[in-house]
Amino acid sequence: MIGKVLIDSDVILDVATGRKPFVTNSRLVLAVLERRSAYGIVSAHSITKIYSILRKLTDAGRALTFLREILQFLSVGPVSHNDIVLSLDAGLPDFEDAVQYHCARSNGCDGIVTRNTGDFPGPGIPVYDPGGFVALFE
Repeated sequence: MIGKVLIDSDVILDVATGRKPFVTNSRLVLAVLERRSAYGIVSAHSITKIYSILRKLTDAGRALTFLREILQFLSVGPVSHNDIVLSLDAGLPDFEDAVQYHCARSNGCDGIVTRNTGDFPGPGIPVYDPGGFVALFE
């Protein structure tokens, strides 16, 4: 049973930007979390990344409005000093994904939802693509 999941920024940006063909499944992920069928967190550093991208694509007001909307049903998971140190030594090709992984671990997540499932380490925390995550609740 999935209790708590970390939502990677790509899933949130799919919804915010209407990125096709991914937006449909990504919207369904957020709908599962909005219904409180699972508890969703987004890492603190993802919030600033999402804001920065949306501000450039639209404007600051729209970016802030979108973040306020999703934070009504997503919580912000802190990224600790230890998460960063572990990520530096993780040996993963993408440092940001390592930070996401360690943030999920330190926040007690049962899974990570991302479109980039191959970018995360093997055993430890299950990694789901948006469609696979939604299927768990059907």
